[in-house]
Amino acid sequence: MGLADIPQYPSSTTFKPDKPKRNEQMQGKVKWFSVEKGYGFIIPDNDRRDHYFNIKGITGADLPSNGDEVSFDAVSPKGKRGPVAKNIRILKKNIQQTQENDDRVKCESCGRKMVPRIVFRNGEPDHSICPYCAEVYKRFGCFIATAVYGDAYAEEVIALRRFRDETLSSNAFGRAIIRIYYKISPPIAHQLRKMPLISQLLKKILGWLANKYQ
Repeated sequence: MGLADIPQYPSSTTFKPDKPKRNEQMQGKVKWFSVEKGYGFIIPDNDRRDHYFNIKGITGADLPSNGDEVSFDAVSPKGKRGPVAKNIRILKKNIQQTQENDDRVKCESCGRKMVPRIVFRNGEPDHSICPYCAEVYKRFGCFIATAVYGDAYAEEVIALRRFRDETLSSNAFGRAIIRIYYKISPPIAHQLRKMPLISQLLKKILGWLANKYQ
């Protein structure tokens, strides 16, 4: 091939790496996942950015654990804070993590190590208790948002939950707001189920906040 056969490019041409595809099948490992919170993060094998995923994006009956090898569809939707993983499928369980992991926690009331029992209300996880002393160990969910959207794992509810965990929980003022919220929100959420007009108004306000955080 002679010089005449070599493609000529303008001197001003700059070569840029290909942008990630909007829907690309990838493999990686689960960095962190919480059933209670309803979301987690995956680190792909060929991309070190955390990929967020919703519990509804998991395919199959088994839920992933930290360190599990998975395949997924990588999506980069507009308005999101980062890449998202959908259609997560477990390829290989992290057996060593499972064997070494001690799921027991210490009850602050009786001091014994235990596995909390989850108590459901209206089909949704409400709180967990110590099986020895029956004291409440942890309260779940965003009561008002769940009542408004009717689904504890709706994308908006997950976004608000992340706002609570990643923003409000990072400072003393935010933690005080969370404590007040958990004291007053259960009865409010119960009443909202009987007040559809107010629920629709709150849905718009919470949706705006969720989109801001996303």
